[in-house]
Amino acid sequence: MNIIQLFALLDLKRDQILDFDSEDFIRIEKKINFEKKINPEIDSKAGENLIRALKEYKEVFLFLMSNRTLFNFLSKNNLSKNNFPVSNGFVSDEKVKGFIAVFLADDLLSFFSLKLSTNTYNDLEELDYLLDAKNYLPEEIIYKMASLVFSKLDFSINQLCVTYSNDFSNIIFIRYTTFYGLLTHFRTFETDQKISDLLSLVIVFYQKKIDDSFFTAVIQSMAFYKAFDENVNETLIKNRASVTVFTSDGDPTKKPVLVSILIGLICAVIPFLATKCS
Repeated sequence: MNIIQLFALLDLKRDQILDFDSEDFIRIEKKINFEKKINPEIDSKAGENLIRALKEYKEVFLFLMSNRTLFNFLSKNNLSKNNFPVSNGFVSDEKVKGFIAVFLADDLLSFFSLKLSTNTYNDLEELDYLLDAKNYLPEEIIYKMASLVFSKLDFSINQLCVTYSNDFSNIIFIRYTTFYGLLTHFRTFETDQKISDLLSLVIVFYQKKIDDSFFTAVIQSMAFYKAFDENVNETLIKNRASVTVFTSDGDPTKKPVLVSILIGLICAVIPFLATKCS
């Protein structure tokens, strides 16, 4: 249990954080000791860290407790914006980064990894929202998060290279717009290239009419990735438009024409990289 969760569990008042004094700290310690007896998730370190944070980092702690995105993620809650103040004061990004590095880095990465592994639309969306606040996250944490996300992209490419079935349940996440929104937070020219590799493979499956609905959804969702290379962006958007036209038209006799257009667009803008599957 981290200090954000513990603060919430103890039912302490957020608007009193700046006014806590020595008597309050004694009272809080007693509450922690009582809760430890009935809740095995609370360890001594969590209690000590909470007291330290309230004593030495009051302003930063209040900022985190008042930031809806960070609070909800770290406390595993989903409170509405009505539960948070319109303004939560000013604290420098660097102070928040330092605080997170000291008290919350392990849980932040653990929660991120767990939600990423579920492969669900909603959990990927929550991670996307979290990274809207990445200016408050230490660079080391962002680097580790990026590595986790890139590994999923690599995995999906490798799976499409070697799959011999129509079962794509282990890469279901590539059909979700939220996955590409998440990728955009970590975009590099190398990521642009990997998106190109993925698109090339997806088009091959689409052309072979393998699980049409799945790969149509993938092509449509990939347009939510925002690349550095404008050519990549243009191609992703044109591909989405092409398959959307076919889907809305519903005439199966027109699919070969649309597939030809699709392949032509890719060949003109993004080269197929056969070596990825070699």
